[in-house]
Amino acid sequence: MDEEQKALVLIVCGQARELRSLTEALAAGGFAVEGAAGGKEAEGLFADHRHALVVIDLASAEGALDLIRTLRSADALLPVIVLAERGDSKGIAQAIERGASDCLARPFQLQKLVSRVAQWIERRGALVQPVPIDGGLREEPGFRKIVGSSDKIKDVFESIRIVTASDVPVLIQGETGTGKELVARAIHYRGPRRRFPFFPVNCAAIPETLLESELFGHERGAFTGAVERRKGKFEMAHGGTLFLDEIGEMPLSLQVKILRVIEDHTFRRVGGNELLHSDVRIISATNKDLAEEVRKGNFRDDLYYRLSVFPIYLPPLRERKNDIPELVEYFLQRAAAETGQPPKRVSPAAMELLRNAPWPGNVRELQNVLKRAALLAPGEVIEPQHLAVPGAQGPRPPTALEDIEEVLSSLQKGQILPLAKIEEVFIRQAIKITGGNITEAANCLGVSRSTIYRKMEEYGLHSS
Repeated sequence: MDEEQKALVLIVCGQARELRSLTEALAAGGFAVEGAAGGKEAEGLFADHRHALVVIDLASAEGALDLIRTLRSADALLPVIVLAERGDSKGIAQAIERGASDCLARPFQLQKLVSRVAQWIERRGALVQPVPIDGGLREEPGFRKIVGSSDKIKDVFESIRIVTASDVPVLIQGETGTGKELVARAIHYRGPRRRFPFFPVNCAAIPETLLESELFGHERGAFTGAVERRKGKFEMAHGGTLFLDEIGEMPLSLQVKILRVIEDHTFRRVGGNELLHSDVRIISATNKDLAEEVRKGNFRDDLYYRLSVFPIYLPPLRERKNDIPELVEYFLQRAAAETGQPPKRVSPAAMELLRNAPWPGNVRELQNVLKRAALLAPGEVIEPQHLAVPGAQGPRPPTALEDIEEVLSSLQKGQILPLAKIEEVFIRQAIKITGGNITEAANCLGVSRSTIYRKMEEYGLHSS
């Protein structure tokens, strides 16, 4: 390739030997390279906007963080890769906040940097500017609104704003029902990959024997029942985002394969030999303490460090109770839209009951309780007796048997209930009878374990 046709990369590094090594590696990889020791020199070289990408060493480049902000202000789509020490989580977070697109943690092979630079330069033409977050997160096609104005949820909004424009892996941590997938969708649909697919995969809801095929696909005859070739989510999400929910449930044997895809962007289908390329952003979520799982030997430390480049903590509802009135209004409006009826409101006594509830199932449980109450309340106002709030100070919530009797009574009166309502009642009863044993509950109901997990998520149920 002629020198004029080569993509020009600017490397900013304060260590002369390291700068020379990086320059030689990228030049051997087919790029034109310019080097600078610090921010001022780099700004002078960047003045004519000839560079396709910039690499900045956080540890040695003087004024590195200010330089990132300056370069991204001048070119919103400029890929900026930062080089950092593995333990420098604060520096990495600050770099991402200022606009860094990607991060390589030491130690790394020089060929990995060359490959990452090539991927970013190839990808740049397909990316678009991120959507700014002004006044919170509004409801848009593809995902629901994230509701709240408390300080803790504002911190989540700020984290989303910071990480949206980058392409680093994000780890969303929070209890079941806090809305982790909503955060993942917000990052995707406001980020530069939003024109490409978003695929969620619940690692806990798919049997271990099928999870590898779900992620990587399989060739015909790879295993019993594989009657044709099937693409996996990594292949289908090319260009977009793959959301790995409940990543802490992923078996160790599969974790090493996930790490390889994150590092090299390549994989093979189950039973196949062809090496496939996949350019996806990884967002993962867990309700476990992954650092503790690493200490216990249940999760690979190298995968943990790669996934948690930018962690986001999603607080449980009990830590953001000031958001409950806003959430109540929003969920009742949604319930009304689904039924075609005017929205109902809650009485002051009912609101007090909702505010004092412990909410072990978090926002999803609150939504489920309000949907049920909107169905049961005969008038325009929801009172405490219409609210099935376990553990709250107030009227005793209906038992599972009373729920079933209520459904039967409604049917005897000629009322047509949503199928989901009937399904929810019987699934809750099965979970209760089996003491939270999901496998046993699934067997009793004649459905798969993954179906129970999916329905629990849908209805805001929990096994305890």
